[in-house]
Formats: sequence, C-alpha cells, structure tokens
Amino acid sequence: MGMRWWRTNACERASQWISLDLDGELSQLERAALGRHLAGCARCAEMSADVGAFTRLLREAPLVELERPVVVPAPRKARVRAARRAAVGLAFAGISVAAVLGGFVVPASTPASRSTLSFQSAQAQRRYAEVETQRLEPVSHEVEQTWCVGNCAIS
Repeated sequence: MGMRWWRTNACERASQWISLDLDGELSQLERAALGRHLAGCARCAEMSADVGAFTRLLREAPLVELERPVVVPAPRKARVRAARRAAVGLAFAGISVAAVLGGFVVPASTPASRSTLSFQSAQAQRRYAEVETQRLEPVSHEVEQTWCVGNCAIS
C-alpha cells in the first residue's frame, strides 16, 4: 500500500481504512484495527455507516443511458504537440520528395557530380560487375563438380 500511517492520527487512518474496506482492500489486521477504532469512536462509526450506505446506493443504482457520448477535448498542449508532429512529418515528406525529384531532374553526367562508381557505358558497368563477382566469389572446381549433374564440362 505504501501509505505512511505513523504520520496520521487514528481518525484520519480510520477514514482511509473505511474507504479501503468498502473496496475490499483491507488486510485482516487492518480490518481488526478499524473495527476496534469504530467501536470506540462514534464520529468515525457514523461516517463509516454514511459512506457505506452511499456506496451501496451508488453500486446498486441502474446505469444512466446518455443521450449523446461524452467528449473530452484533448488538452491544449497535446493538440499543439500533435500539430507540430504533423508539421514536421509533412516537412520531412516534402524534403524527401524534393530529394527524389532532384535526383531525376539534375543530370548525372556533369563532371562535378560523378562518383567513383559512375561508368562511361553499360558495357563498362557489366565488366566491372563481372570482375567484382569473380573477385568476391571465386569459383572452385570442387564446388562445380558437386553441383554438376549429368555431363558437365569443367573449363
């Protein structure tokens, strides 16, 4: 429970216990202490009876049908935060679209924009891919023989 009972007087503690008892959250020891206090304190006994009667009345009353749903507006800070997030998202989307469109519109053949992987022709690009494939994945004859089915010629 975490409450600091030693900083309250007996009647304050009893009022807290009355509330907890109505919710069924008192331990046996606390319930016994509450009963002992209520036996000796008329004011707390009367409060316990009143609060208990009111709680039973509320719990036994039929639910009220509402004509329309209850709408609780979001706090101003939450609305402002949501608007800022939406604005940041839209700005990021705009920047992304501009970057993609800029990549298509700006010609890549200008000397200033050439990267180390830009090729003079498609043939040069294919040759580079073949050389890199052979360098990264060297073919061994043992591997070819295990995968070879039927008449396989090893070159």
